Amino acid sequence: MGMFGGAGAGGWSTGIGGQAMGPARAGRGADGWDDEYLGKVYDANVVRRILPYLKPYKKQAGLAFACMVISAITSFMQPLLIGLTVKAGIQHDTRQVLIYLGVMLGAAVVTWLSAYAQLLTTAWMGNRLLLQLRSEMYDHMQGLSLSFYDEMEVGRMISRLTSDVTVMQELLTSGSLTFFADFVGLTVVVIVLLAIDWQLALVTFAIVPPLILIMVWWARHAKAAFVNVRVKISALYGTLAENVSGVRAVQSMSREDENARRFDALNQDNRRANIWAGMLSAAIMPVIELAVAIATAAVLIVGGIRALNADSVDVATLFLVLTSFTLYVGRFFDPIRDLVLQYTMLQRAMAGGERIFEVLDTEPRIKDKEDAIELESVEGRVDFDNVEFHYIEGVPILRGIDLHVNPGETIAFVGHTGAGKTTITSLVSRGYEVTGGAIRIDGHDIRDVKRRSLTKHMGVVLQNPYLFSGTIRENIAYGRPEATDESVRQAAEAVGANEFIERLEKGYDTVLQQRGQNLSVGQRQLISFARAILAQPRILVLDEATAYVDTQTEVIIQRALRGLLKARTSFVIAHRLSTIREATRIVVLDKGQIAEIGSHDELLAKDGIYANLYKMTYEQEQAQKAESMVGEDEAFARRRQGEMAPAPAPGA
Repeated sequence: MGMFGGAGAGGWSTGIGGQAMGPARAGRGADGWDDEYLGKVYDANVVRRILPYLKPYKKQAGLAFACMVISAITSFMQPLLIGLTVKAGIQHDTRQVLIYLGVMLGAAVVTWLSAYAQLLTTAWMGNRLLLQLRSEMYDHMQGLSLSFYDEMEVGRMISRLTSDVTVMQELLTSGSLTFFADFVGLTVVVIVLLAIDWQLALVTFAIVPPLILIMVWWARHAKAAFVNVRVKISALYGTLAENVSGVRAVQSMSREDENARRFDALNQDNRRANIWAGMLSAAIMPVIELAVAIATAAVLIVGGIRALNADSVDVATLFLVLTSFTLYVGRFFDPIRDLVLQYTMLQRAMAGGERIFEVLDTEPRIKDKEDAIELESVEGRVDFDNVEFHYIEGVPILRGIDLHVNPGETIAFVGHTGAGKTTITSLVSRGYEVTGGAIRIDGHDIRDVKRRSLTKHMGVVLQNPYLFSGTIRENIAYGRPEATDESVRQAAEAVGANEFIERLEKGYDTVLQQRGQNLSVGQRQLISFARAILAQPRILVLDEATAYVDTQTEVIIQRALRGLLKARTSFVIAHRLSTIREATRIVVLDKGQIAEIGSHDELLAKDGIYANLYKMTYEQEQAQKAESMVGEDEAFARRRQGEMAPAPAPGA
């Protein structure tokens, strides 16, 4: 599942809800994201979009660029200065030798200082750009609609926020300046060589065309190899994450050996892909070194032949030419080495930039209107006026929902799986937008209300309570960080959580493991209830809040619910009869429509869908209670047998 659908008319991909995302890129996966896409070496669209991020740092960027140019020029002038020093030495001109040595030393100092200033400036810029990009990405992602996260893998979004942003930061700072420095260096070398001896310069440059052909061939095969490496490692990591996350299912079905075999096969594929990519990477450097050797030999041979055929030879000038050319040949290929090494980094950066802007260009499906009102207070009246909804066009989920809820009422939704129970509660909090009709709170169409002002008056307790890293106190106060310790304690006491929290070694300061795994399911649910009651919502949604708890914990939660639902408009989704029997009204949904509505007794008297559900649920609950009683009887019998057993003989 992913963010994009298929390409629409005109080659444009459409995102969640059909919003335009930009030109569709060939080779995308079915989800619209292609992590194996390396990108172009240069993407004008990405560069155009990223340049505004440098605008606040124009002075720093100009300083870094100037330092880069100075560093490149002074560095690439060294071979010429060495040649001039050798020439002055042959001519026994001590003064010139000392001057050139002094210039060389000064140039080295300037190179070091300018390079240091460049690195310092780019590091300063880079960290700020990283902060800005990540903050903008994070803020934008937090505001995207739930429908986006229904289809987008969280791991891929984290990749956008981390690795893609980092590689873009490297490109914007040190990476881009490295390329400029290489081109400046090449320009200096070409100009100096042509100025010294244009004929030998042409001999040196003669190796470039065949080298370019080799590089083009290499780039094509290297790109395929690097893409293959990413495909294999992606498959490997995906399998690893799946098997580690599902280790309980793996062990319960004795799949360890089979999974190990499959993982080993993927690992072997990854090894072979990496070996081939490594061979290609390793092959190109010796080719460049061979080109350096050929160019150097050609310069020496041609220079030597010219010296032998000349009537008179200026030895000093000959040494200047040969020394400078020999040193410059090596320097001429240094930028080429750098460009080869940075080739894939450029591709990754351009692809990363494209993926970053795909996220930033994704418009939230649910946006506040310009004249949206702020809900300062909420009484709790909720009206569903002929509500229609679909996730996919042409596949209705809710049809003609008409329901009017008075403040303080508790409405229970029941029905078979897929009837639309959770969808209704999601629409109330405007997690999704209705596709027909309207939902009104205190007479206000929620589409005319600022969403954050709506959700701050609502509380939601989910089937799987989500606890965050931190202490129990911080989790209870998640919706109200400013809450006092006494308020947190009162909220926990109100839902019956204080008792087990106090028994913990560090009480409210107990640090929770990932998603609260060091607590039982029931304890985690009680904390989520405490969090909801501390937020003091006027409208409360309970989505299967007691689905995964045992009977004893459910009794505690039922007591908590009575206090939690009091004087609040509440929507409850539950299968357990004890949870819904006390509801003001029960709404029975069937195929996205309201099939029945009334109190528990009224619906039983109708002997319809609810009555059948009640009978099935009642029989199931009775069977569970019977099994529980049998288990308790067996445990009691075993304890009695243990008490009545004779004491072991001495020495036994």
